[in-house]
Amino acid sequence: MSTDRNHTARIVAAAALLAFALVPAAGSYARTLYLGPGGDDSADCVAGAEFKTLERAVSCLIAGDTLIVREGTYSGGVYVRTEATAEAPVLIQGESLEAVISGSGSRPDAIRVDGASHVAIDRLTIRQAARAGIAVLTSDHVTVTRCCLADNHTWGIFTGFADDVHFEGNECYGAKDEHGIYHSNSGDRFVIRGNLIHHNAANGIHINGDPEMGGDGVISFGLVEDNIIYGNGSKGGAGINMTHVQDVLVRNNLIYRNYAGGFTFYQDTGTFAQGSKRAVIMGNTVYFHSRYGRSGVNIASTSEKAVIAGNIFVSGGVRETLEVNSSHLSTIVSDYNLLWGVDPSQTVVRNDRRTSLEVWRSLSKNDPHSITADPLFLDPDSAGFSIADTSAAVDAGMPLDTLKAILQRLGGFEWTLALLDSLPDEDILGRSRPAGAGPDIGAYEVGAQPTGRYDFNGDGKLSVADAVALLLLGRADPEDPAADVNGDGRYTMADVIKLLLVIRDLTADVG
Repeated sequence: MSTDRNHTARIVAAAALLAFALVPAAGSYARTLYLGPGGDDSADCVAGAEFKTLERAVSCLIAGDTLIVREGTYSGGVYVRTEATAEAPVLIQGESLEAVISGSGSRPDAIRVDGASHVAIDRLTIRQAARAGIAVLTSDHVTVTRCCLADNHTWGIFTGFADDVHFEGNECYGAKDEHGIYHSNSGDRFVIRGNLIHHNAANGIHINGDPEMGGDGVISFGLVEDNIIYGNGSKGGAGINMTHVQDVLVRNNLIYRNYAGGFTFYQDTGTFAQGSKRAVIMGNTVYFHSRYGRSGVNIASTSEKAVIAGNIFVSGGVRETLEVNSSHLSTIVSDYNLLWGVDPSQTVVRNDRRTSLEVWRSLSKNDPHSITADPLFLDPDSAGFSIADTSAAVDAGMPLDTLKAILQRLGGFEWTLALLDSLPDEDILGRSRPAGAGPDIGAYEVGAQPTGRYDFNGDGKLSVADAVALLLLGRADPEDPAADVNGDGRYTMADVIKLLLVIRDLTADVG
C-alpha cells in the first residue's frame, strides 16, 4: 500500500510543482535559490544562485524566498530561523522525493525550524536523523507537506511550542524509539491531515500538551483527519494518542494492524483544567488483527465531554472495543458505532470491569443505535477497508445534525461546531456524505462520489486539471469561498495541495 501511495503521489508531484511555480512572487524581493550536487557554497545569496550544502542554502533564506532542492543526497543538521510572513512565506521544496536529506550531523534533527514563522517544507525525503527528521520549535505557521520522513531515531516530525502548524500528505515511518508525528508543548491551532504513518515504535500520532514543560500545558483547536495509520506500537502506544488535548475533531482516520491502542484521550500530570476535554471522534475505522491490540478507544478517568460517533471498532479478540473510565460519564456520548471481534460479554470496559453492550447501555444510556456486526470489509488482508454495500454499517452512522445537537447540549463546543460548519461532510477519500439515507459508519462512504465542490473545471470528474482550475480561480479571486478547499477560511496554496491529495487518493482507490 505504501508503494502505491508513493507512486500516485509522485504522479501528482509534477503538477504541484507547476502550481507553486505559477504563484505570483510575494513582492519584488522574492527570489528562487537552488540546492544541487553541482552547486557552489561560495556563491552570493542572489536570485538563481545554486549551493552545494543545505546549511549554506538555508543561511541565505529571507522572507519571500523559495529554495528548490534538486534530486540528490545532502547532509542534514540545519536550522531554519527565518521570520517570514503570510504575504512573503519561505518555501523549501524538493524537485521530487529523490531530493534526500540524510542524517543530522552533530545535531539532533535533520531540519530544525526554530523561532521562525511562515515556513513551508514540501516534497523532501528526510531520513536517519539522530532525533527528528523535522523539528518545529517555538515557531508558528509552519507547513510540512508531501515529505517522506524515514527511519529517523525518535520522531518523523516533532514540535514544541509551535502554533498554527499544518502537516499534510506526508509519509512517516520507521521511527526507532517513538512516534511518527509528535505535536507537543502547548501548540494550538493545528491540522494533521492525510498522512501515511506506519511502523513506528510507539504512537502513530501523539498530541501532548506537556504541562510539566511550561506554557499552559494544553494543546487546543485541532483537526486530525484522513490519516492512514498502521503497524505502529511495537513498544506500546496508540494509533492516535491525545494527552492534555482540548477542542479537537478527529474524523475519517483509518487505523489498522497496530500493536497497541486505537485512540486514547487522557492526561498523565497537571491539573484537572489541563486535562483532555471536548473531543469529537467520528467516522473512523479501527481494526486489529487476531490476537493483537488493545481497545479501539480509551477515554480515561479525568477526561470529559468526549463524543464517539459513527466509528467501526474491530477488536483483535483479546481486548474490548470500548474502554470508558471517565469519572464524568454523563458528559461522554458514544453512539452509532459498529463493534465486532470480541466475545459479546467483553465488548466494553468500564473501570476495569468488562461487560456486554446491553449492560453498558443500561449503565450509561450510551450506544442505543450502535450495532454488533461483521463490518464486511472488502479485503482487510490487503488493507481494503471499504465496506460491502450489504454491510450493516451502510447508512447507519450518526447524522451530522444529530451530532451538532449533542454538542450544543453538552456545551463548550463552539469552536468544533464552527469547524463542522466550515468543512465539507466527506469520507477519507473526499467523497461526500451521506450517499444514502444516512452516513455510513466508519471512514469510507459506500456509493458516494467526490463532492462536486472539487470539480473546478466542470467536466464531471476529478483530475489534475481541476487543481489547475482551482489555481486559476484562486489567483483571479482569492476571496471566492469555493476556492477554500481545506476549510480554513481563506485561499492559499494549501487548498491546491489538499485537492491534489484528494485526487491522489482517489486514483489509488480506483487502482
